[in-house]
Parts: sequence; C-alpha cells; structure tokens
Amino acid sequence: REIKCEKVMKKYFIYKYGLLLSVLIALGCSSCQKDDYVQYDAGYASLRFIYEADGNDSIVYSFALHPDKEEDIVEIPFKLIGLPIGEIRQVGLEIVKEETTARENEHFKIESSELAADSLRGTLKIKVIKTPELEEHNLTVAFRLCENENFKAAPINENTFSIVLTNHLSEPTGWPFGDYSRIKHQFVIQVLGIATDYDKWSTSEVIHYTSVMIDALYEYNKAHPGEPLTDENGLVITF
Repeated sequence: REIKCEKVMKKYFIYKYGLLLSVLIALGCSSCQKDDYVQYDAGYASLRFIYEADGNDSIVYSFALHPDKEEDIVEIPFKLIGLPIGEIRQVGLEIVKEETTARENEHFKIESSELAADSLRGTLKIKVIKTPELEEHNLTVAFRLCENENFKAAPINENTFSIVLTNHLSEPTGWPFGDYSRIKHQFVIQVLGIATDYDKWSTSEVIHYTSVMIDALYEYNKAHPGEPLTDENGLVITF
C-alpha cells in the first residue's frame, strides 16, 4: 500500500509541475507573439514608405491625363514603425539631389509632411505644377525619409520615393480598350471625358464604355470616308 501511495504521489507531482511548465511556456510564447512594437524601446519611432508593390517606389503623374489642371496634389503614403503618441510629429524628409531634375517651388512644393497625433499612417502631400518644360521632357523629384528629432532613420529599402512629372499620355492602370496608343487614349478622353481610374470600373462598365467607344469610332470613320482614325504608328484604331 505504501508503494502504491508513493507511485500516486510521484504521478501527482509530475502532473503538477508538468502543468506549471506548460503554463510558463505558453506565457512565454504569448509574449513573443504580441505586436511587433515590443521589439523596440518604448520611445523608438521610425517611418517607412508604403509601396503598392515590392520595389514599386515611384509614380508617374501626367498632366495630359488632367488637362483641366495646372497644379495638383500627389499623396505619398507612409507608415509608423513604433508606437503612436498623442501629438503631431514632423517627418524628416530630404530631396535626393542626384536623382532629382525638377526644381522645388517651380515644379513641385512640399505641402505637408507630418504624422498626425495617435496615428500609425500618414501621407506626404506634394504639390506638382504644370510648366512648359513638361512638353519637352519628363522631370523627376526623389524624396528620402531621414532622421530628425522625432524619428530614427527609416529602413534603407523603404526610405525613398519618386514622382515622375510629364505632360504626355502613358498607359494608365487598368486600360480596358485593347492595344494602347496615345491617340486612342486621346480619343477616349475626348468622347468619355475620362482619362484615368479605368481599373475601378466593374465588368458591366467596361462593356458599356467599350460599346460607347465602338459607336463613336464608327461615327468618326463615317464622317471621314477613306481616312479611318489611326494611331501614332499609322495603325487603324479599333475597340
């Protein structure tokens, strides 16, 4: 009977300490799985640009897509690394001179570069300005997030962003009308008054607007017998 009791006690202690060990391990793992911010000191803060896709660290702004505008605001998103605080913080930002051909205050102007209070995300607001130079060639402005009194240096692979300014048409995201050409694009803008955001159209909208363009092209070619609408490469335009 004493031997049996001893075995029971051993099993009890093994179970008790085994359970305690499991709880400690679980608590340890739980602390490891908390928000990534725990890896930083309480006062640590940095920023990184948010890219739409890996390596896509630039955008093209074409005034040709916005013929009614002489200037516009381009928003560049960024994200906080660290903990938000209850005050506005100015972003450390510099122009990468060796990559920039645009001139500040003439072709672009930094309108806003701050992170709002209690925010994890923000946007740099850059005013872009249409000038005659854009008729001849494209201009680029490159920005870099840098260290200041509010933020540590940004990760090196997420600290730069560029805006390419042009006044020429280029194929926009989600172009739905088959082979792209600038003249075809101009014809679409002329008929629909829509130059961008084709990627936001639903399937039914694509079908509808394609039908509208087919009818418009038919009317144009009918009004110009023997001279169908052709693109910059001399190819007959179709929809």
